[in-house]
Amino acid sequence: MNNITLILLISFTKALSFIPKIIFTNRNSPLWSLLSKLLKKRRKIIEANINHCYKDKTSEWRSDLVENIWGETFLALYENNFAWNADKRINKYKCEVLNSKLLADAQEQNVGVLLLFRHSIFLELSARLISERFEIYGMERPNNNAAIQKLQQKGRLKSMKGITANSNINQLINWLKEGKTVLYGPDQDYRNKRSVVSEFFSNPCLTTTVPYNLKKITNCKLIYLDFYKTNDGYKFILEDVSHIAESKQAFADNINKIIEKSVNQAPEHYLWHHRRFKSQAPEIYD
Repeated sequence: MNNITLILLISFTKALSFIPKIIFTNRNSPLWSLLSKLLKKRRKIIEANINHCYKDKTSEWRSDLVENIWGETFLALYENNFAWNADKRINKYKCEVLNSKLLADAQEQNVGVLLLFRHSIFLELSARLISERFEIYGMERPNNNAAIQKLQQKGRLKSMKGITANSNINQLINWLKEGKTVLYGPDQDYRNKRSVVSEFFSNPCLTTTVPYNLKKITNCKLIYLDFYKTNDGYKFILEDVSHIAESKQAFADNINKIIEKSVNQAPEHYLWHHRRFKSQAPEIYD
């Protein structure tokens, strides 16, 4: 039964990757209406996060931003699904990588790199595009549904060299010691002991210190990977941030400032859909 479910899921998502993008982005389409109902809880989380992070803005400004995020969310659903299913069709995207030599040199010298990124709504597409250009490994939170987990892994391994569960720290350490480059998103509340309280948009939040520990253990480089949607494609920006990890607290404070600055460049593209403040301010999601 699981194999049949997986085959159906793969076939369905593959078919979706061939339909016109406008079906996802047209607010009057039946698909938009259906997805809006299915994602209703996510919209409430978006609203809570925006109100919490942009208290200095007018209610009209915040409302407009939520609408922009919502519209971009549907485009991202199409783009991320396309990234999981496209073969050579992925080459249709115009993609620019600034400071690419930074990562190319590290890989040529067999230096382990923890590639830190902020969670963009175009996360799957960005991972696919950067993995088309560099040898990249990744970590993921396994899905509780076995069929969906296989679908997720199949999509992510379209271009990634390997992927492991985010709880498998030993594998991550081994990869870094072997000189591999691994994607890691430090901007979510993982609710574990390897975290400290820092600030994000002037609000206290739990922030992981795992990258600090990994750098200390493996002497890997910390490179920040930024990703933006442009008028005619997508742009990556690479920056060496190894210097920010002088201590656990310093890492948490510095990475949050870096990510906050990135988010403010295009707040409609950030993944506001997760409860970033669930440990320090759970009441905002009630």
